[in-house]
Amino acid sequence: MKPVKAIFFDMDHTLIDCLTADTRSYEIVARIARQQIPQINTPELIHRFKQLMKDAPFDTEKRIPVHPWRVGLWQKALNAQGVNHAGLAEKLNITFHSDRLAFYTFTNDVQDLLNQLLQKYTGVIITNGDPVIQRPKLKACQAEKYFRHIIVGGEEPLEKPHPEIFFKACEVANCQPSEAIMVGDRLNTDIAGGLNAGLKATVWVNPSNESVSDEQNRPHYQIISVLELPAILNLL
Repeated sequence: MKPVKAIFFDMDHTLIDCLTADTRSYEIVARIARQQIPQINTPELIHRFKQLMKDAPFDTEKRIPVHPWRVGLWQKALNAQGVNHAGLAEKLNITFHSDRLAFYTFTNDVQDLLNQLLQKYTGVIITNGDPVIQRPKLKACQAEKYFRHIIVGGEEPLEKPHPEIFFKACEVANCQPSEAIMVGDRLNTDIAGGLNAGLKATVWVNPSNESVSDEQNRPHYQIISVLELPAILNLL
């Protein structure tokens, strides 16, 4: 059995605590919205924007760049309360994305983990998404300080879960799929992709301890936090 040579990491919700970053950013956005429109229901505004983001964070036809697209989502969320204020929608979008970067950091525990693991294993970040969004986040958390290899799906022909992006990671890590593992929080991209590419193992970061809803994409291992990864590596 071949030993593990490389670890492929997802970024959002795996290496980065996006929940805290988003929560703090939405608090700032809500404060600005109330300053402009005192009577606005900010919980409803944020809830509606989150739902719109969940349904379509990017233009599916790829005709509209990501930031104008998301300004449109803010405008729809405002419109739902009878507010037609394009300037405010743009300000909310700029604030959300710029202020969120301040909270995009590797915790001390994650830094220690990476310093430990990347002495022995080759690390690669594989993150889906538009580089206009992902690259500033990677810069904010100083990912290049730890990772020589970073692959942004939006810069590639195919994103996760397509096996090609994992094969590229194997190429830059100088390893075979059977010598690499994938660590991520999403069954339909991280885990499915690792399985599609025939990696040695897939590790699902599952902080809510949810049951596996997709039997086709059942991970080899589950952990509550990426900090538990060394215990999994000891099994491989």
